[in-house]
Amino acid sequence: MKLIESDTWRLWSDPSNGAQWMSAEVYREGDWHAVVPECRPSADERAGQDEKAPLAAANFHMVPYSNRIRDARFNFQGRTIELQEAAAHAIHGAVRKLPWKVTAEDRSHLVCEFDSTEHSPVNWPWPIHARLEQRVEGSVLTSQLTLTNRGDTPMPAGFGWHPYFVRNVNGSEPTLTLPVSGVFPDEAGDCLPDGAPVPLPSELDFRHPRLLDATQRIDCCLSGLNGQCDIDWREGGIKLQVTSSESCKFLVLFNPDMPHFAVEPVTNANDAFNLAEQGIESGMQVLAAGESMQATMSLRAVVS
Repeated sequence: MKLIESDTWRLWSDPSNGAQWMSAEVYREGDWHAVVPECRPSADERAGQDEKAPLAAANFHMVPYSNRIRDARFNFQGRTIELQEAAAHAIHGAVRKLPWKVTAEDRSHLVCEFDSTEHSPVNWPWPIHARLEQRVEGSVLTSQLTLTNRGDTPMPAGFGWHPYFVRNVNGSEPTLTLPVSGVFPDEAGDCLPDGAPVPLPSELDFRHPRLLDATQRIDCCLSGLNGQCDIDWREGGIKLQVTSSESCKFLVLFNPDMPHFAVEPVTNANDAFNLAEQGIESGMQVLAAGESMQATMSLRAVVS
């Protein structure tokens, strides 16, 4: 377990298990407040957790694709690619539970790297390298991902972050502001798009500040992300301003019947590779041999 910290942030992550976040806290008025679920087994208090179905991690990294691939199968440049987990759809990338190497660290900075050629098996047919750089500076926590195609042929690519947040922080429920323009239709309710994005229905419109209803079940992929997302526990005096690179044009919003929820900036939509084959803009990138893509997610803590 690795800790990086500033006067405002404390972040614990686990390089041996996908470099996943295990806990993150923000300092306010003499106390540290959990803003993501407490997933360290040794913790005395388990904020954001339901002990009947506990989360194993508070944030994980979805590489080399974000969220889901229908039936774990897609076509790319004349090839049919079949991954494992076909019965339940390939989900959340290929590397989130595998060990990453720590290549640099100090009190406020941690770099982890992953080389798929050093692991077997990896549920992805191209060799890849991933680099994760995490830093806390004052009120800002930054996570930067870099993905490189180490194969000899082009490969489809994308990635994203899957941070969960604590529903009740310092006695307050969250108000969300999400600058998106549409949502992918999902008639089957399986988190796999049925077509191109459609206008936001009122129940999913968080473009203006709106309380997240704990009783409203949501699991959707939003499109047109353009700007800063706010997660504001107003009465609790803590707000997170979430920004991401321009390439993160999509956002997954997950609001389960749990003491946590997820707001996930991603570079590609759910089932992006199959959507792209249908001519639907999905954020799929194609990396030539040796080519890389990079994006950053930042969380600024505003304390009142």
